[in-house]
Amino acid sequence: MEIVTYQDSAIQNYNDLENVAKAMVSSGYFTDSTKISQAIVKIMAGREIGVGPFGSMNGIHIIQGKPAFGAGIMASKVKASGRYNYRITEMSETNCSIEFMEHFDGRWTTIGTSSFSISDAKKAGTKNLDKFPRNMLFARAMSNGVRWYCPDVMNGSVVYTPEELGADVDQDGNVINVEVVDQVRIPEPESEPEVVVEQAKSNGNKWARPMQPEILKEALQKKASKANPATEKQINLTRVLLLEHFADREDERHQAQEYLTGHKSFKDIEPEMISAMLDWMKPEKATDGSGAYVLGKDAKVELTMVARKFMEDLGQERLAI
Repeated sequence: MEIVTYQDSAIQNYNDLENVAKAMVSSGYFTDSTKISQAIVKIMAGREIGVGPFGSMNGIHIIQGKPAFGAGIMASKVKASGRYNYRITEMSETNCSIEFMEHFDGRWTTIGTSSFSISDAKKAGTKNLDKFPRNMLFARAMSNGVRWYCPDVMNGSVVYTPEELGADVDQDGNVINVEVVDQVRIPEPESEPEVVVEQAKSNGNKWARPMQPEILKEALQKKASKANPATEKQINLTRVLLLEHFADREDERHQAQEYLTGHKSFKDIEPEMISAMLDWMKPEKATDGSGAYVLGKDAKVELTMVARKFMEDLGQERLAI
């Protein structure tokens, strides 16, 4: 039998992914995803194993840079595969045993048993055993069994449960206390005097920050002419930084992109220009402990001035009409 995969009609491209992530974050229902970038990572992790956006937001958590899956997701993937199945052969407050089966030559054959006991849990330092021992033992027996006997149902993703990575969970396996870390890493950009020199305006330095829009535009063009093409991670980070800065003001973001790069759509911006933009943005770690990046303070001021210039130019055009 072939493994059955989830077909997601809501997300056909990256713009759809952004819109779904925005809706999830804006709803306020998912307390471990306060940024669009965090929701995007969770939804993408879910798509790799055939789980829809809502299931991903509920059942996948990024902990220490690793995806942690709820026991319910793993169990459902085994059941839905059509190739594998399982049955619980023992369930108590001291031990859980799960028999895993594979459909082969027209019949179900046992391929192994995964057991996890209270002593195993204590050795591993598993949390919440006093509160939810049966749930914790089932989750660990399930994750071990999936790793050992049917890893293909997770499409190559290494299987961890949240408690394996140190998270506190409730009786349903939902994370209740974890610092979610966005593991995007960017290399330190090389300093370029055209963009990063920070001297007082009184020194007469044209490139001192914050720069006026027309100077910033010129600086980015100079920087792009010398830059290497941005990597995929750098492109994604730059896009997310712009997306989160402008939030729901998409028209304003498009106009700012067009003014600075000549392209209203982000996908049309040259990789060398994106390298220049990322260097100019000087991303900083967010102060909320999420591990995510935010725009540097000068870039925030300069984008505000770019938006203001657009509004002024638009007003002048209307007056001319």
